[in-house]
Amino acid sequence: MNTLSDEIQNQVKAGRQTVEKSIGEIKEIDVRELPPVAFLAAGLAVAAVAVGVGWIVYRSRRRRTLVQRLQDALPEGVRELPGGLRDQVRRAL
Repeated sequence: MNTLSDEIQNQVKAGRQTVEKSIGEIKEIDVRELPPVAFLAAGLAVAAVAVGVGWIVYRSRRRRTLVQRLQDALPEGVRELPGGLRDQVRRAL
């Protein structure tokens, strides 16, 4: 079990070193050296992610049922049943 733990620790340490090297290289990059295509590709990637996240949020929202939509479309006075009819509906249920 100890070797598994050591192996995991070694992988985590190697990953951290890779990230530290990458951050150091990013600081050395001069923005003027990057071609305009890189900016375009980065912009398209950001736009694609934004559209994807927006679509996921849109599709995951709770939709109103048909009854809720019909009730919202009806005027307030029509929604309320008269007293006698309301009692009949309650007894039927």
